[in-house]
Amino acid sequence: MEPPLTRSDLDSQGLRGFLRMVEARFPGELLRIAAPVRPHLDITSAVFELEKAGRDPVLVFEQVEGHAMPVVTNTTGNRRLLAACLDVPVGDLPTAFRERCQRYVPCETVDAAPWQEVTLEGDDVDLATLPIPIHFSVDAAPYITAGQLVARDPVTGVDTTGFHRLMLKGRNRLGVSLHSRRRMWEFHRRAEERGEPLSVSITLGVHPLHYMGSMVYAYPPAVRKFEIVGGLFGEPYRLARCGNGLEVPAGAEIVIEGEILPGQHEPEGPFGEFTGYASYRSTQNVFVAHRLHMRRDAMFHSVASGMAKDHILVSCITREGEILNTLRRNLPNVIAVHVPHTTCGAFMAFVKMRKTAEGEPQQAIMAALGTEFY
Repeated sequence: MEPPLTRSDLDSQGLRGFLRMVEARFPGELLRIAAPVRPHLDITSAVFELEKAGRDPVLVFEQVEGHAMPVVTNTTGNRRLLAACLDVPVGDLPTAFRERCQRYVPCETVDAAPWQEVTLEGDDVDLATLPIPIHFSVDAAPYITAGQLVARDPVTGVDTTGFHRLMLKGRNRLGVSLHSRRRMWEFHRRAEERGEPLSVSITLGVHPLHYMGSMVYAYPPAVRKFEIVGGLFGEPYRLARCGNGLEVPAGAEIVIEGEILPGQHEPEGPFGEFTGYASYRSTQNVFVAHRLHMRRDAMFHSVASGMAKDHILVSCITREGEILNTLRRNLPNVIAVHVPHTTCGAFMAFVKMRKTAEGEPQQAIMAALGTEFY
C-alpha cells in the first residue's frame, strides 16, 4: 500500500513547487519585492523594466496596497526556468515538449486539496478582494490573466482547461472572452443550445507545466488536457473535485466556481493584448461566481500582459513544438525551430534543416504555414 499523499506532494505540481525549484536551483531568478506596490500598473511595469535590462526573473510582490495577499508574476518569462521544469537543456526544450505532450498520462483524483482550506459562498464572494492588477492604462478594468478555465463538454463529458481573459465587473461577476473559438467556446455553444449555463471553475496559481500543456491544441477529442499535463510531469496529474463536480489541480492556490451564462452578453475590453495593441475583440460572455476557495496563505498569480515574455513565451515554445511535429512527419532532416517572442509568438518562425534534396526548403515553408497557430 502506497503512503498517503502529503501537502508537499500536492505542492510539487503547483506554483509553490515551481517557486521552490527556482529558489533552490536558480536563486538569482526569483526576486521578492518587499516595498509596497499598487495593483494599478506597478506590477506589470516592473516586468517590462526588467525585460529592458535583459532580465526575466520570477517576481513575488509581498505587499500589494489594499490587499493582504502577495502577487506572483513572470513565472513563464524565462526559457531556462521552463527547461528546468522538464529537466532538459534549454536547446532541447521544444523537442522535449513536443515528445512529452504526446504521452497522455491518466490523472489521479485526491480527496482533499489545500485550496479547500477557506471557502466563501453566495453573498460572501467578493472577487474585488483579490489583488487583481490593471496591466495597462487602456485596460477597461482589472484583469485576471493567469486564470485557467476548466469546463466539461455537455455532450461527451470530456473536460478541458485553458487561458481566457477575465475582466472584473463586480463582486461575483467577470467578463470573459472565448474569442479563440476552440473547445471552451464550443462547450459553451453546446450548453447554450440547451438553454443551460456552462459550469466552469477558474484555477489560479498552478505550475508552468500546466500552462504549457493547456496551450496544446492538436490532440484527440477523447483526451483530457490534464492527461497532457501529466505527460509533461511524467506522472499522473493530481486533481481534486469542486462542488460543481469539475476536477481542478490539487496544487492550485485559488479556485473560483461558477458558470458562464447562456444568452447574455455584456461589454468586455479593451485589453492590452499579445500584439502590443489594445484589443476590443471579444465574445462578451458573462461569468457569475458562486464559490471562492483558497489556501489560508494563498498567493495570487498574475501573467504580465501585452508583449511581455510572461505572456508570450509559452506560446513560442508550444508553437515550436507544433511546427516540429508537422515538419518531422515528412522531413526528418529538420533540426530545430525557433519562434521569437518579439513577433508575438505567432507571426514568424525560423526553421533549421539539413537540405538533402531540391525543393525541401519550400516544402518546409508550406508545411510550417499550414500549421495551426491561433
